Amino acid sequence: MSKGLEGVESHSMVADTRSYVSGKDTPLLEIVFQEIEKSPEGSISFSDFVELALYHPEHGYYASPERRKVGRQGDFYTSVSVGELFGFLLGEKIVAAWKENFDSGAPFVIVEQGAHDGQLASDILSALAVNERVDTNQITYRIVDPRSETRAFLRKRFADSKIPVEIVGTLEEAQAAQGIFLCNELLDAFPFDRVMFSDGEWKDLRVTRHEGALAWTAGDLTPEQKPLLEKCEGEYPEGYVTEICPALFPWMKDTGQFFDKGLWWIIDYGYGADDYFAPRRKTGTLRCYRDHQATEDPFSFPGETDITAHVNFTHLREAATANGLEWRKFTDQHHFLVDAAKSWLLSIEGKAAEGESAKQLRQFQTLTHPSLMGQQFKVAELGKSL
Repeated sequence: MSKGLEGVESHSMVADTRSYVSGKDTPLLEIVFQEIEKSPEGSISFSDFVELALYHPEHGYYASPERRKVGRQGDFYTSVSVGELFGFLLGEKIVAAWKENFDSGAPFVIVEQGAHDGQLASDILSALAVNERVDTNQITYRIVDPRSETRAFLRKRFADSKIPVEIVGTLEEAQAAQGIFLCNELLDAFPFDRVMFSDGEWKDLRVTRHEGALAWTAGDLTPEQKPLLEKCEGEYPEGYVTEICPALFPWMKDTGQFFDKGLWWIIDYGYGADDYFAPRRKTGTLRCYRDHQATEDPFSFPGETDITAHVNFTHLREAATANGLEWRKFTDQHHFLVDAAKSWLLSIEGKAAEGESAKQLRQFQTLTHPSLMGQQFKVAELGKSL
């Protein structure tokens, strides 16, 4: 199951904000309790809870590359864990975009954020290394990650790379004159807030402690939250819950400064705002993953469970255009990868599908088939000075 897979049966939660869920006694749980006790409100925002659960430097789910479990033996599948073809096709797409849109005589930088263990970067670099259209002396691959342990891991992994790989800790360090920025399943892992429609108005769902367990409690919206709900004017049922991501706008402002001339490819699962905030979507898009089991309970096994929400691509578009980027294209992974695969598919046309070729074709089907990953994942292409 992939992280964005639909059809997970919901269970009752949140309609009664006094209800609570007993969190598994993990090392992170006591840290969360301490943060709640330090708060004057006696509660913390859900985004602060997610920040701790995913990114606490010692006990967070993403604390180190080795801790996050992906693939058959892990918590969920991603396009990268399907196999090396995803990175190969992205490499093909990068070369085509480079030749079409950029100055071929100037250095070219590929920036990836959310690289985790570097597997996607490795697959892309392998594709570029064998592409006859590429002068590898012009390329630098730059990975942005704020975690020192992950940076050390990645520097070791790419120490002998034929194409230079730079590992930096901040978005500012990733800036370059021209290049392509990409992130795959990054935004769904941003800390996000949950809100509930109750008594005719929106309430902020916060995290508190009740009888030794984590509990929901409702509070007023913050000034940062209110603009993200201005267009929610539907007939929402009592107890309707959804997610918003205030962090998206400042991130887009920083990310939009990467290049003087560039492309941005943002790959993730999500919806436009009309679908995202549809009244029928009563419990929102929150999903939690552990050992290939999906639930809607973020308080179970904190620090050992992935917590995610779908991306609101309408909000992404608003953030991008507000920061001077052109919204060039919005498509699904099927169409994006089929276009990237044209040359590869022609090269194997008429040949027997066996061995490595058969394996890659199976990967291609998984990545592009509408009922698998093809329509579930979306690709937003942004541009600047092109």
